[in-house]
Amino acid sequence: MFMELGLLGIFVGIVSGFFGIGGGTVSIPILLYLGFDIKQAIAISVMQMAVSSVAGALIHRKKQTYSFGDMQYFGYGGIAGAIIGGYLVSILHGAILGWIFLALVIFTLVKLFLANPEPIHEKIVNYPLYLAIGTGVGVFSGMLGVGGSILMTPILVSFLGFPLKKASSVGLFYVMFTSISSFVTLSWLGMMQYQAGAMMALGSLIGIWAGIWLLQKIKITHYKQFLVTFYIAILIITANKLLLG
Repeated sequence: MFMELGLLGIFVGIVSGFFGIGGGTVSIPILLYLGFDIKQAIAISVMQMAVSSVAGALIHRKKQTYSFGDMQYFGYGGIAGAIIGGYLVSILHGAILGWIFLALVIFTLVKLFLANPEPIHEKIVNYPLYLAIGTGVGVFSGMLGVGGSILMTPILVSFLGFPLKKASSVGLFYVMFTSISSFVTLSWLGMMQYQAGAMMALGSLIGIWAGIWLLQKIKITHYKQFLVTFYIAILIITANKLLLG
């Protein structure tokens, strides 16, 4: 099983770097197929994201993809929201978490499909708004074992006027805050899967470099097509698992 988790980590790392996500949207459905229950899958995903998102954020910072001064407010809100979400994992039934996850994927798919890859209005700069958005997205992040960029990216593009590629890099930066917060919360609650999570995390460190390199090379119009296709695949996999068991 450890070998499978390591290979899964590499794959998730590539996807994470390319799409600017923590990787939970990919890893959770696959972990469910590997025999883990939803709460175990969330815990493993959180540990993988905590490691890979830090690596990804450092790579983007070196490339000067975004400004830390502006984006930090999303992250601060994400820390608070993820703590609340992590607590909700311990009290909500696994089936409820699964259906919330599915609804989140559907929402994101619709928003990304309708979004323009290039901004159609001036970027909104409002730090209290950034903090509020970060907190709200963080609740879903901690509750569902996803980094939060699955929601953050379409919000940045559709409502705040961010270019799609920059939104993806900011989304991965945001994941760093929410995933570390979720990791601490789930560890404190005794729910963390350390060995399985570590294997995935190590694999993802290899993949994240390749994913970010691919992001820098692809044309923006093609990137949106890949992003929409990716979420359709996740939707089908998750729905199939929930409906057929």
